[in-house]
This record gives sequence, C-alpha cells and structure tokens, in this order.
Amino acid sequence: MQTPDPARVFPDPEPLAPARGRLTLVFIVAIALGLVVVGVFDRDDEPAGELGGLAPEVVLTGFDGGEWTLSEHLAEDGRPVILNLWASWCLPCREEIPELSKFAAERPDIAVVGVAVNDTEDAARALAEELDPAYLVGMDATGRLRDRYPSPGMPFTVLIDSQGVIRWSYAGGVTAERLRAAVDG
Repeated sequence: MQTPDPARVFPDPEPLAPARGRLTLVFIVAIALGLVVVGVFDRDDEPAGELGGLAPEVVLTGFDGGEWTLSEHLAEDGRPVILNLWASWCLPCREEIPELSKFAAERPDIAVVGVAVNDTEDAARALAEELDPAYLVGMDATGRLRDRYPSPGMPFTVLIDSQGVIRWSYAGGVTAERLRAAVDG
C-alpha cells in the first residue's frame, strides 16, 4: 500500500476571495465618511481668539447662579473685560486669583471675569469659595472656551476692549501690576 501524498490529501488553500479585500475597503471608506460627518456637524464655527481680532463669544454660568455673555456685556455695559481662564488644579491660577481680585477692586472701570476650564465644577467651586474672588467667576459648561482662546498653558488672561477686540494676552500667572500695565499701557 502506498502512502498518500500530503499535498493531494490537503491541497494548498486557494487565495482569499477578493470579496474580503472589498469588505476592508468598504469598512475604511465608512470610517472616513463618519469622521467627515462628525467634523461637519460637530464643528465650532467660532474662530479662535487672536490678538487684534474680535474676541470669540463667552457664555458663562457664574457660581452665583447668573449668566454672563460677552456680547451682551459689551452692548449693555461697554466696559473692557479682563477674561481669565483658570483651573483649580493649576498652582499659578490659585496664586493669581488674589491679584485679579486686587485689580478688580482698584479698577471698577474694567470688568474682570474668571472662567474655570478643563476642570470639574465641584473642584472649581471649592477653590472659588476658598479664595472668594472679588469678580465674577464661573465654569465653562460647554468645554469649548479653552479652544476659542488657545494658549500654551494655564492660566491665560486676555484683555478685550469695549469694541470686542483682543488687545493683550498673557499665558501664566498674572499680577495686578502687569494688568495695570496692559490696561494703561
């Protein structure tokens, strides 16, 4: 009796059918289209704030319960705004809150507004209660404000004039003296 040839008993498998390659292509195209759709429907049409450009809208729910909107403030109040982005986990932010309070008390002709970004509301509220800022503070509920006012780090402070134009910005802990120089200089 002769031993069967293994190649004849178990022939080499045929190459995969081209349908599998087509399924992979369909999957890749579906993922790409999904990313495009998300990009179209989840985009933020508001441009990022740039020095000399119009300041992007700010909508803030203050920890005092009130709502503050930059466009409404400029239309109704007209005072320039010092906008400070901060977070409870940021040590320089903690250190600058008393400086911002000092400036706010010295300069009632400038509205000072602090917005917690990249933070939890509980932690931001706790820091605000501890340091008791002398200006409006609240939380960026949308999570998009940080993208509208991009900076290399935290904290980040912006001076917006009465026409809504960004006139000055500073990344890092700010002092009352530096704020006075920015406003008066």
